[in-house]
Amino acid sequence: MTLPAPPQTDQQQLAAMQVRLDFAKKLQALSNKVHATDNIAQIMIGLSPEICELFQCERLTLYVVNKERGALVSKVKMGIDSNKELVLPIDKQSIAGYVALTRSTVRINNLNDPEELSSIDPELQFRKQVDEITGYRTERMLVAPLLQGLSKELVGVLQLINQRADGQFDSVSEDGLEQFCAVLALAFFQRIKTGALLPKRYEVLAEQGVISSQELELAQRWAQRKSKDLEQVLVEDFKVPLAAIGRALAAQVNLPYQPCETSWRPDRELAKKLDRAACQQYQWLPWSKERNVVVVVTTDPENRFGAESLKRAFAYNEIALRYTTPTDFGKMLEKYFPAAKGS
Repeated sequence: MTLPAPPQTDQQQLAAMQVRLDFAKKLQALSNKVHATDNIAQIMIGLSPEICELFQCERLTLYVVNKERGALVSKVKMGIDSNKELVLPIDKQSIAGYVALTRSTVRINNLNDPEELSSIDPELQFRKQVDEITGYRTERMLVAPLLQGLSKELVGVLQLINQRADGQFDSVSEDGLEQFCAVLALAFFQRIKTGALLPKRYEVLAEQGVISSQELELAQRWAQRKSKDLEQVLVEDFKVPLAAIGRALAAQVNLPYQPCETSWRPDRELAKKLDRAACQQYQWLPWSKERNVVVVVTTDPENRFGAESLKRAFAYNEIALRYTTPTDFGKMLEKYFPAAKGS
């Protein structure tokens, strides 16, 4: 006979409330980061360690719905060193497929217990192929669907794997995951409708023939796998000239492209008005000055806060903007603020 749990003391109730409050604050911070970016796929890569830390899990997998295939396709796979996508049918033959099919959250404490799986659904199965390939042992899962709007349109599935220190996912984690998935669903919705999760600005590279759309999608997946910036992968792994990227992206925002030329040296008079942290935060740097016109390079010409910062720094000058790539910008920043020797 199982005895009922003793009632919690006031101190225990207060401690439990504090745990939920701390969790809610961290969850909100993650949600804010998702809302603040247009590049959802990249932010998910960067946020994956924070998501795992918040939910105290070892790994996660994010799937999105591919309507053409009628299947789930992996976009983020922590712990899986493979560029190959995981493709799952939306059916009861996998945990993620079941969650997508039923649009319900599933919490499993022992994936190797047939009775626990059967208690959820007699047809539910746990696919062990990935574990067999990687040698990793998946024992517990918390999996929730990404549902968009009042119609609850299925956008994807987020799968958390193995609580740390042999713990179990609890109701706090389950509620929090459902809230976070609602945020992700809203953020992904418009991008997934077009069948692409690439940053909008990079799509112009395929439109202009700099790289094929298939190669661009592959580069994005490779960047996810290696936790690298997409521009870095395009240049280093796909041998796309940085200047070609710069010209294409500059044309998209109707600005001239300014590379970091080897012979270029910063204007020391302009440098007196600069603060490295502010330049890095707002992504702008002065390139040159001719009479009353200051030429400024930026990686983000639509950054309102950067524009305001520029006006304060050069209040009595006319500003002429040019676009530069993040790689070029990094080189320029180092020329303005060279690292101290030995540091």
